Amino acid sequence: MAGFGDVNIVSNNVGALTNDFRPMFKIPTGYGGATFLNAHVTGEGAGTSYLQLVDLGTAGTAIGGTIAASGTATVSVAGIPAELTLVTAFVDEGHWVGACENNVGATNAITIFSCAYVMGKAGS
Repeated sequence: MAGFGDVNIVSNNVGALTNDFRPMFKIPTGYGGATFLNAHVTGEGAGTSYLQLVDLGTAGTAIGGTIAASGTATVSVAGIPAELTLVTAFVDEGHWVGACENNVGATNAITIFSCAYVMGKAGS
């Protein structure tokens, strides 16, 4: 069972993205995968985009599923974190986690994805 006392927090500046994805970190092996608790995005400026935290598989080269998403279009306010909605919170071990902008505008030069997760499958 995943222990909520062992929460991991990751923040990455993914920079400017337009209809593209970027690997951020890899879920370690030997711990039963990871369960995401939340995800947020903060940009340096205002804008509209469709942002996702995605599972990029073991190679980190293709989107295999959505972990969390902003909806079809989100208007961001400079410096204010926007919460993403969890879609599929569990990611298998050895998979890369990445950021994606899904062809609705673009992200800012400074676009910070932050997420919290626990190792293992929560509730099991």
